[in-house]
Amino acid sequence: MSDSAVSPLISIIIRSMDRATLQETLDSVSNQTHRPIEIIMVNAKGGAHQSEQDKGGAFSFRVVNQGGLPLSRAEAANAGLDVARGQYIAFLDDDDTLDPDHLSHLLPLMQTSETATVAYAGVRCVDRSDPDLKITRIFGEPLHSFAQLLAGNFIPIHAPLFPSQLRQQARYDETLEAYEDWDFWLQLAQSATFVYSHSVTATYFTGGTSGVSPQAPDWEAVRRASRNLYAKWMRIKPDEFRNISNLYHEATAKLKSSQEEVARLQLSLAQSQIAAEHMQPKLDYTSFIGTLCRLLRQLKTFANQLFNR
Repeated sequence: MSDSAVSPLISIIIRSMDRATLQETLDSVSNQTHRPIEIIMVNAKGGAHQSEQDKGGAFSFRVVNQGGLPLSRAEAANAGLDVARGQYIAFLDDDDTLDPDHLSHLLPLMQTSETATVAYAGVRCVDRSDPDLKITRIFGEPLHSFAQLLAGNFIPIHAPLFPSQLRQQARYDETLEAYEDWDFWLQLAQSATFVYSHSVTATYFTGGTSGVSPQAPDWEAVRRASRNLYAKWMRIKPDEFRNISNLYHEATAKLKSSQEEVARLQLSLAQSQIAAEHMQPKLDYTSFIGTLCRLLRQLKTFANQLFNR
């Protein structure tokens, strides 16, 4: 039996503005350990787009909207969803990359689930202008509630893999100027379970010209988009906004508790230092030094917990 007979076809939709980074993106798809894959490259810039068939390597490769009009990010996503033939679907922008095991790592998380599942991985953030390509942030945390996702998007577009049948429950909102990916995940979260893999298997590059969370955005457009997004979901999920408030109060309570513990440790440390100044020279400092080191370690631990929230 061939690999294609036992392995499901995965469609990867690439919304492309024909950037110079496109080949790097395509190479990361060609290097995937999973087979088979179809690449659907949506020409979002419009007009002519470089589209040599060998760019997809050994995979099926199709270009959508070649010679057509420019498409918004939401329109380009829907154009790709409309023609995807795979049993599972993933998105990828033309200035980001996937690790070779990205798809093969996520696929079992859905195949072993009895319910509709969106599997997603962690994504490292790298500044493309940094010659050392140091990691500046990791996007990755489990989704515990709808309110958690409604409070803010923490799932980059190329982090998830999802079953194609979920297209019946979700479609990109073409009225949104921004946050269209966030809105799409919110739609999927109403009918599917999100499972986090606890592994980092993709890279999101900043410092480029991507329309995804740009480094120098049109802030007025962002404000309009956020108002439109929240107005939409407040009508649909009013109770979830109360849950967001509960999440805020829980986080505030934990932060206050940590701050109080840090203050207690700082006081204990100060008292120990004062006591040390009044000790006689012949005093055995071994016990005191051990206590002081323990207090310093505790202070460091609570400080790390506080500032990593």
